[in-house]
Amino acid sequence: MLTTIVLCALSRIAAADPAPPDIEWWRRARLGMFVHWGLYSEAGGVWKGKFLPGWSEWMLNRLRISPDVYHATLTPRFDPSEFDADAWVRAAKEAGMEYIVITTKHHDGFANWPSAVSTLDIAATHFGKPIAEGGRGRDPLLELSQACARQGLRLGFYYSLLDWAHPDYLPRREWDTRPTEGNSYHKYAAFMKEQVRELLDGRYGKIAILWGDGNWEHSGQEHRSDEIIAMARELQPGILVNDRWSVLGDYETPENKIPEAGPARPWETCMTLNDSWGYARDDHNFKSAAEVLKNLAEIVSKGGNYLLNIGPDGKGRIDPESIRVLDSMSAWMKTHGASIHGNGVAPLPRPDCGVWTLATGGTGEPATLNLHLFTAPAGAVRVAGVIDDPTRVLVPGGEFVAGAWRREGPDLVVDLDASALAAIGAASPHAVLSLEFAKTPRVIATPTLLGDAPIFVDSMRVEFAPPTSGTSIHVTTDGSDPASAAALVADATGSYGVELADSALVRARSSWQGHASSAETSASFTRVEPSAAQACDGTNAGLNARVLLGSFEDVPSDAQFAASKTSLVVEGPSIPRGLPEERFAIRLTGLLKAPERGVYRFELTSDDGSELWIDGKLVVDNGGLHGATPKSGDIALAAGCHAIDLRMFESVGSESLSLRWRLPNAASFTAIPSQAWSRRDPWE
Repeated sequence: MLTTIVLCALSRIAAADPAPPDIEWWRRARLGMFVHWGLYSEAGGVWKGKFLPGWSEWMLNRLRISPDVYHATLTPRFDPSEFDADAWVRAAKEAGMEYIVITTKHHDGFANWPSAVSTLDIAATHFGKPIAEGGRGRDPLLELSQACARQGLRLGFYYSLLDWAHPDYLPRREWDTRPTEGNSYHKYAAFMKEQVRELLDGRYGKIAILWGDGNWEHSGQEHRSDEIIAMARELQPGILVNDRWSVLGDYETPENKIPEAGPARPWETCMTLNDSWGYARDDHNFKSAAEVLKNLAEIVSKGGNYLLNIGPDGKGRIDPESIRVLDSMSAWMKTHGASIHGNGVAPLPRPDCGVWTLATGGTGEPATLNLHLFTAPAGAVRVAGVIDDPTRVLVPGGEFVAGAWRREGPDLVVDLDASALAAIGAASPHAVLSLEFAKTPRVIATPTLLGDAPIFVDSMRVEFAPPTSGTSIHVTTDGSDPASAAALVADATGSYGVELADSALVRARSSWQGHASSAETSASFTRVEPSAAQACDGTNAGLNARVLLGSFEDVPSDAQFAASKTSLVVEGPSIPRGLPEERFAIRLTGLLKAPERGVYRFELTSDDGSELWIDGKLVVDNGGLHGATPKSGDIALAAGCHAIDLRMFESVGSESLSLRWRLPNAASFTAIPSQAWSRRDPWE
């Protein structure tokens, strides 16, 4: 009996402890191909003869097409007879991509494989129908997995949690008139789990990534995300899972943007090549290879991956414009790929002429600093604070001839003559300068400011991270060169800083063995008076809302909102219920109660544009057309109530709105409690 108990316990431990996610290959790869392909590819953004600009894969929702009509129209037409998996994989591999992520099912509910639990699948098309039934009997996911195995690329599967066609997916779109009696999201989640099982059960070989999407309408518990991910890790040991399952996942996925600073966790920017994810017949606004490769270098310099999307057409062909970009990438990556693959953040200040990436095999191993030159530098290239000497300097692509390196204190300098500068300026897509070292070079860290608010009330202590061992920090507050200033000394708490009683320009440099590095940290801090508070008396809970329906490309004006006939009340900063999913704008007004005097930071996230006004001052400008993008801004507030005016518009695609604050002297953003919001009647 005891043996049985022990064996059962060991069995439970083994089942709960799958192989850890295999993230290292992914970090080294840095570049992958995203493929959006399905029924929408056959339409190409065209419905009833009219082209719809924008995301073609959202056509069903954007044009409010009945799912039954959508599938009945496109399924008989979808016959990608020219699909060549080896050609797709070859194009990706030659462009320097080391993995592919393909849409197995997008939001329209069509499965790109023969699914035993759905009739909306590839087996319903002439392409996928069994040969015995008169079809071609082909499975594109099987062909793609075999091609990836032959050519040495890893394969990932995108799967949409959102499904506009499945009868049990709730909530329905407001225009979808199909009956909902007897339907439940619980049944849909079971269907979703079974489809994911089919994708990962081994019929498609080794799957490296499970890339979820469309998770915003339900919680992870409702999606059964933990169950699905646990199953995925059991079926495919080491598989990576992204962050769009309403759980943390193994890595973050910013969309169509490059973060200003790389997130602390592993991350991957996914980005379209033109203005649509799926094939869009009349969209020719393609990025150039130069822009794509600049994005790639920028992303790698911040420690991220780049998942670049293509949208093959309904015949299975990659369009000529995408091929031209991939071909140009291929030519550059053949000579410059070593500055991308296996590279990451270099601990150097960003130069005006480009970005640094660092390739290293680890402690004591050879390392290479790569400078991606987007423009010609001003004369020499200065590598600030690198106190170890390189073994050689080289130009991988041979675009120019670099001079020998020389040392100026803790800085390395590579001289460039006029012909080299001209060649750098003319290089396409861009040139790279590499410095090789016998081991990872030691770098004098540029002083790091710990405070980030540019304004303060009364007084402020500006603090720096402790200096690297053997180095010192020199600071001035009057705008003068800090090189000759006395070194900072740690206070009783071990922190390094200076006190400000008035507005100041703070400049700081590090030094080593008496030599100051040229790399500098500088920031301006302004003393301000807090915005005066007003009385909170005579108010009710929540915020007043006004709604505009229509198409917008920027936040509407006061006059436009004044013409609105629709007024509502909401509990806080959120999109009112009952609005259409697209083409609307809202304005929320009322009062926000600040609990204490000081500087507040507000983070406004929206899809699409938004603005936050407090006491008549624009605090956050998050305008324009974009995905769910956070922007932040600071304002000094007196304790008490302040007038708030929050405006937001939604064009097409998903919609979101949230507002958080960081209280004075706090380290992180937190949710704003509901009791902080109030309003006055009538609508102001």
